[in-house]
Amino acid sequence: MYQFYRNISLFLFILFLLAPYCVISQNEQCKVSSIDFSGNSFYSSGELTGFIASKPGTIYSPQQFELDVRNIIKNYQDNGYTDCRITQIEAQYNFDSSAVSLEVKIDEGPRALIGEMNITGNKLFSTDQLKNIIDTKTGEVLNPFTLSADMTEILNLYEKRGYTFASVSVTDISQYETGGQQKLKVNIKIDENDRIKIDNIKVEGNTETKENVIVREIALGEDNSITKESLIEIKRRLENLGYFESVEQPKILKYKNSTVLLIRVKEGNTNTFDGILGYVPPTQSDDKGYFTGLVNLSIRNLFGTGRKVEARFKKEIKTTQELELEYLEPWILGYPLNMNFSFQQRIEDSSYTKRNLSLKTDAMISKKITLSAIFNFERVIPNTTNSIFTLFDSRVLGAGAEIKYDSRDYVYNPYSGLLYRTSYSVGQKKIYNTASFPNLDIPGDFTVQKGAMDIDFYYSFFKRQSSLIGLHGIEIRSPRFEAADLFRLGGNSTVRGYREGQFLASRAAWGNLEIRYSLTRRSFAAIFYDAGYYLKPADDLYNIPSQEGFIYGYGLGVRIETALGMFGVSYALGKGDSILEGKIHFGLVNDF
Repeated sequence: MYQFYRNISLFLFILFLLAPYCVISQNEQCKVSSIDFSGNSFYSSGELTGFIASKPGTIYSPQQFELDVRNIIKNYQDNGYTDCRITQIEAQYNFDSSAVSLEVKIDEGPRALIGEMNITGNKLFSTDQLKNIIDTKTGEVLNPFTLSADMTEILNLYEKRGYTFASVSVTDISQYETGGQQKLKVNIKIDENDRIKIDNIKVEGNTETKENVIVREIALGEDNSITKESLIEIKRRLENLGYFESVEQPKILKYKNSTVLLIRVKEGNTNTFDGILGYVPPTQSDDKGYFTGLVNLSIRNLFGTGRKVEARFKKEIKTTQELELEYLEPWILGYPLNMNFSFQQRIEDSSYTKRNLSLKTDAMISKKITLSAIFNFERVIPNTTNSIFTLFDSRVLGAGAEIKYDSRDYVYNPYSGLLYRTSYSVGQKKIYNTASFPNLDIPGDFTVQKGAMDIDFYYSFFKRQSSLIGLHGIEIRSPRFEAADLFRLGGNSTVRGYREGQFLASRAAWGNLEIRYSLTRRSFAAIFYDAGYYLKPADDLYNIPSQEGFIYGYGLGVRIETALGMFGVSYALGKGDSILEGKIHFGLVNDF
């Protein structure tokens, strides 16, 4: 019997000792009641609590608290306390183990600042040059994240100079004492390696486009060097040609005796045929609505040579139509010079016929900047004199210049970048039939000036979304204006919600705001808002005062890739329009 009671007593004693642990293992809702820190001076207890996930009131997890302790040490080390350590952790459970109070003792140790920073292996750049571009400085706290970013900054500097395979590493961080203070010595080693020079260019996948058309878009350095930035730019330029369905990121292949730049492309349809059909509803009860339209044929890569031929026919209103023909000869004599020839004819009601011959030369100054010289001859042939503005048989011989900056990532549906264009032209206008109007004091020879500016800014706030902000302006200066001289505002390319060319102006400005959501790389849905201002000059001959006004339009649209091509439709309302008075535009771009 004595042995029995002795065994029972021993069993109960062991159970008493193990009871808390048994409860903890069965009770998953043990909560943290409090956390006390001691030995901390750099960080307050409240700041330390902010670093950890185990807070009073949360479920206690020994594994999570271990991670919390490591995070506390990391924050200390990031601020120069490289010897910081946790000396003691105590966990006190209440009677039923439903709550636990934690106590953490910290030994911060001395704070060590950077005393020395040595850079070795650098020949291309001096040590002072490298130290000036990084944020890690002597006398400051060593931050591992800042130091890592500095290594990237040094690499970028070398890559811009063509040292694509350069490497940067921190070989040692040691601690020493000077003047009774702890200091850190940081050693950085640079392996510059050889500058990448391309010996040969290999093109794959071009079944239609000639290889020289692709190679000429690859801008290497004077010594055939290349950088990572150049590789990205090559891909962008090839994509924006519009010749290929896809362009792989160019690769550098190193062989024993040569370095090869590999370009892989996949041919796409380079020709397009598109049409736009619009309907203008009647404005009066006895009026009839009518259709407007546009037909455009574009051959962008004629015989795989990069030459372009375009033809366009547009009908804005019942009796107005426009024809345009254009030919582009790229890379004249192997230089980055393009020649653009164009012919334009516009029949305006029964008032006049306007013809324009133009020669434009483009010089590609850099990867993103183009300068152009423009020469043009224009003639206006009046059909009748029964118009608001008296029309004369006139000829204009002019010249001008244009500058263009294009940093768009993808011309067909940009997510980012800027398209900027500004132009100025001056011409001498001669009027030949003034004798038919002996009572009018009409100058027979005078100067016409024209200036224009266009800015399109693209920005993406989140994935698959992009925004377009467009600002545009044009001004025509002349001692006398005729209807054929004026700019036309309104329509799908300026302020939507109005007829094409509804407003005549010698001065106009307009803006476009468009929010897009990409459905595919080239298709999207969008909402838009357009606003514009126009000034129509006075006609002193008929005592017609000048006219000006503000207009705006808004709506929504979609552009979708289909088996037949790119289909687009938009619906826009102008100022004062009811929901049934909006302008509808349909479009289909067929690639072939």
